[in-house]
Amino acid sequence: MDIHKWMNPIEHIRREVFRVTQVEMAKIAGVRQATISRWEAGLTDPSLKHLKRIRAEARKRRLAWDDCLLLGDRSRAA
Repeated sequence: MDIHKWMNPIEHIRREVFRVTQVEMAKIAGVRQATISRWEAGLTDPSLKHLKRIRAEARKRRLAWDDCLLLGDRSRAA
């Protein structure tokens, strides 16, 4: 099953990789909880700076990480 068909990549990372709340994810990314909510709703996208912070924290925590997690369906476009 392709998780990206029903879940935003940021939401997937938060729920399935980090297993944290939006508030905790906001601390990881260095933003407010409302920003995480907008990212997950697809209203805005995280900046490269924030994506790098999330990736760095995943590596620091030794979580399974693949940069393709951030691409979602966009990796299938073209």
